[in-house]
Amino acid sequence: MNGARSYMQRGTRFCIQSKDLWIEYAKLEMIYLAKIAMRRRILGLDIAKSIETPDEMDETEDFSYSKDMIAIPDFKSNSLRPSMIEGVKVDSEATKDPMETPALQGAIPLAIFDAARKQPFFCPSAAEDFFDMFALFTQVRCLPKILQHVLESMVKLYSTDACTCNCYIRQPLVGVDPTSPDFPGALASSLDRLKESMEKANDKARLAKKTKAWIERVLALEELDPGIQTVLRCMLRKLHT
Repeated sequence: MNGARSYMQRGTRFCIQSKDLWIEYAKLEMIYLAKIAMRRRILGLDIAKSIETPDEMDETEDFSYSKDMIAIPDFKSNSLRPSMIEGVKVDSEATKDPMETPALQGAIPLAIFDAARKQPFFCPSAAEDFFDMFALFTQVRCLPKILQHVLESMVKLYSTDACTCNCYIRQPLVGVDPTSPDFPGALASSLDRLKESMEKANDKARLAKKTKAWIERVLALEELDPGIQTVLRCMLRKLHT
């Protein structure tokens, strides 16, 4: 990873006109975060609790396992000899969640995006490309923070551009499965944002075209709820008028 970063940094230093290179550098960092998230999930470090709670476990069993992790028995302090626990000091840094460190909270991809904002190629469509790339990494825990930062930057620089409005509309849907119970609420929020954005967008036709594109992708899903299909088809008809 250090070698890859070094090559990317050299590339962005000399290729300041290449939007794709800057996006790929940020994508490299997102892949790294995604791999860490996957590894922690496999090890069971990000699972709030196992399938069985201690009370539900058979008292004759010392260990239990679930699909993704091995659960270690919950040792109580009163079951250990006092000499084993007295005088044990814990470093305050060791008690911190490693996922809360700046690097694992998205500091590097955010720094790349902020540096890209100062380059000649940066424009509303470039910012939208960053947003779309980041939105692919739904397994990364800090993704909402990254997307919010990108969107706030776009609103600050290009508040009425169709690219900014499109990202603002789609933000509630990122990471939400269209077949899940959470999707109707997220869709309602997006449609409210669509109505708001249509009133202020400087290019309504372009925004309508972008909106039709993601609505048609959702409608293409075979398992989509019929009620959601009806709402989206109704919205498509309105966009055509």
